[in-house]
Parts: sequence; C-alpha cells; structure tokens
Amino acid sequence: MNFLEDPFPKTFIARLMQPDVIGLAVTGSYSRGEHNPHSDVDVDIFVDVLPDDSYTLQILNGKLVSLKYIRLSDEFDALKQPERAIWAVPGLRQMKIVADETGQLAKLKQAADNFTWADLQSAADEYAVESLMGCAEEAHKLISGLEQQNESKVLYASWGMFKGLSFAAAVQAGLMIESENKIFAMMQEHFRDTPAWVRAFRLSFGMDVEENLPAYQTRGRASLDLYEQTYLLFEKLITEKHRKVIENTLQLISSYKQSNSHE
Repeated sequence: MNFLEDPFPKTFIARLMQPDVIGLAVTGSYSRGEHNPHSDVDVDIFVDVLPDDSYTLQILNGKLVSLKYIRLSDEFDALKQPERAIWAVPGLRQMKIVADETGQLAKLKQAADNFTWADLQSAADEYAVESLMGCAEEAHKLISGLEQQNESKVLYASWGMFKGLSFAAAVQAGLMIESENKIFAMMQEHFRDTPAWVRAFRLSFGMDVEENLPAYQTRGRASLDLYEQTYLLFEKLITEKHRKVIENTLQLISSYKQSNSHE
C-alpha cells in the first residue's frame, strides 16, 4: 500500500496541523518506499517560527515517529549552501506532502526539482578547502596521540578527521545524498578511481583493519593518510589563504611518517 493511502498518516495530520503549521511532509524511507518493519516514520513539520521543542520521537499507533519542526525559510536557504544542499535537495525531491493548504511546500519541492549544482560549485570548492585546512588541528592531535600512545586522543581526533574530510569530499563532488544509510557506499563508488583515498577512508573509520596493530593506531595512521589523499583531491583548489596551514600540516605528517617508518 502506498504510504499516503495508508490510514495511519491521518492519525497525525489532524493532530499536528495547528494554526502556526504551514504544512506536513513525510520523508526518509517511507517517502522512498524503502521502509521495513524496523523503519521509523520521519515527519517534517514546516513553520515560520520554531517551537522550543523542535525535535522529538514518539510512538504513534505502535510506530516510532520522528517529528521535526523546520522553518520553511531555512529549507529555501539550504538550496543555496552546498554543505546543506547535498542533503536537502534529495530529501525535498523525495518528500511526500501530506498537508499543504497554502501550496508553499509544493513551491519548495519545485525549487528542489529545479536545483542545479553548477550554481554552487565555487562555494563547494571553498567549503572543501576550508575543511581541509580546519582538519590541521586533528592532524596535530593525531600525531601527538600516536606518539603518546593515547588511545582516547587518537580515536577522537580520527573521528573528527574522518567526518571533516569525508563530508568535505562529498560536498566538493556534489554528491546528492538520497539516504544517510547509503552515504558511505555512495562515496566509495564515487571515488573508486582513487583507491588510495578509499583505502584511507575505510581504515580511518574502522571498516577495515590491519594485522599486528591496535585498532586505534590503524585508525590514527589512516586518518593522516586521509588528510594527504584529500589534499591530492583538492590540490588545484587551494588558494594562498589556506596554503600555509595545509602545507605545514603535510610536512608535519611526512616528518612523523619518516621518523616512524621502522614500525
């Protein structure tokens, strides 16, 4: 049965359509027709002013329902920001509108349908290089943690490095993320022609392991590799604004690797 033909939505439409609500939409796996018995129901509630409690989970008719209030203007703005557009555009294109008395959600969905990435590529390049520069701090922490054999420090910095650089790569590439459950597979498919980057990506997050090394050391070293490999992806985009910090970080990583090459 099509979700919109299911009587279940009617149970929350009447409840959620208060005077200050612009409209409602179902997103996520239910909007894509990919839901299973364990899927939650994602409901976006569009408003002009966010309430104090803008996100909550509830059990309705035995289903886990995610209720998220969103300012309509924020969603239009997301189409102008590359780091948000990679998430917003697919979600808006897929969303199933269940209440839209004024037609504003239909206009938002149409704006997403009309979206073109080329308009944001320059901003995406800037975001990517800013992220690479910003991860210099994680590189310093990683090297310090590895030298100190400080597992907690290395793991936290590895997590920051992986998150910062992987999403920077996704944004620069303009990957439209249809589902958060698919993002890692999408990235590996997109970067399959740069296997060194994919290998560092997998090792730094713990998808793969190396023998004879504690897991935190594998992840820490791979995160440094990920910095170098991401630099190669972005090399032609780097401006003088970012160059000194990035090149200093690359030199630091190279020196660390040379001094530990015997291990």
